[in-house]
Order: sequence, then C-alpha cells, then structure tokens
Amino acid sequence: MNEIALAIRVLVALVFLSAAFGKARHRLAFQGVVVNYRLMPEIAVPAFALLLPLVEAAVAAGLLVVPPPWPEVSGAALLILFAAAMGINIRRGRRHIDCGCFQIALKQTLSWTLVVRNVGLAVLLAVPAAVPDGALPESGVTEALMMGTVLFVLLQSMNIFWSVVPAWRLRRAIATGADK
Repeated sequence: MNEIALAIRVLVALVFLSAAFGKARHRLAFQGVVVNYRLMPEIAVPAFALLLPLVEAAVAAGLLVVPPPWPEVSGAALLILFAAAMGINIRRGRRHIDCGCFQIALKQTLSWTLVVRNVGLAVLLAVPAAVPDGALPESGVTEALMMGTVLFVLLQSMNIFWSVVPAWRLRRAIATGADK
C-alpha cells in the first residue's frame, strides 16, 4: 500500500511541477488565461498569476518530502478549485478558453474531461493521505518512483490526445461541410 501511495504522490507532484513550470515560463500568457476565466477582478490577476506557480511548486515539493496529510489536502484543494473554475466556465458556455494547465505545448480548451481529470487526481490523493505517519515503503521505493513517473507520462499522453481530438473533430466538420 505504501508503494502505491508514494507512486500517487510522485504522479501528482510531477503534475504540479510541470504546471508550475509552464505557468512561470509563460507568465504573461497565463495572465491572459486567468483573465479569460472571468472569476476575479482584473487588478488581482497579475498577483494571482505570479503566486499560483509558486503555490503549485510548493505543493509538489510537499508531496515529495512532507508527511501526509497536509500536502495531499493542499493538492486536492487546488485540484478541486481548478475543476470548479473550469466547471463554472463550461456552464457559462465558455468552452473555447484555454484551461491554463500549461502541462503540454498544445492548448486545451475547457471540457468536462478536464474537470473529471482534476477531480480524479484529487480523489487519488486520499490514498497517500491515509498512510499512517507518512511511512515510506521499506522496499520498493525505486519501483514506486518509476510507477509514479510512468503514470505521469501516461497522463501527459492522454492530455495530448485530449488536446488533439477537438482539432480533429473541427477538421472533420469542415471537410464534411465543404463536401456538401
């Protein structure tokens, strides 16, 4: 069980680290994404865009070195917050905006799939949060680290797929419309 908990911590830590890096690297673009969500006053956007990557990086570091449950609770709270922001905009009919995840080169427009992904990652964090005293596995640490990394790569592959599918659908719709 501890190996699975460690693998989940590594997976989610890598998600937060890659998101933090992307947001920090493309801070001005991320500010535009935050503005597009229309959930906070524009005056607060620059500070939020500057602080969020730091918070994500801190949560990632916590998942790697701080015993449960606080890193898991913090990570789950962020993931639920992100899912709620996406859900609000989807309900408003604003699916066309970029999710702001900055985990891959391709932009992802809002979708219920992304909401479910974030909620699923938040729920997964309950597993390591339940590990008593944050005990690391006595054996299998290397395997757990590799498993978390492989899960991250699989998740990133799915993110790429989720980014490309809307473009394929649009291309097919244009081709079908052009044939008529």
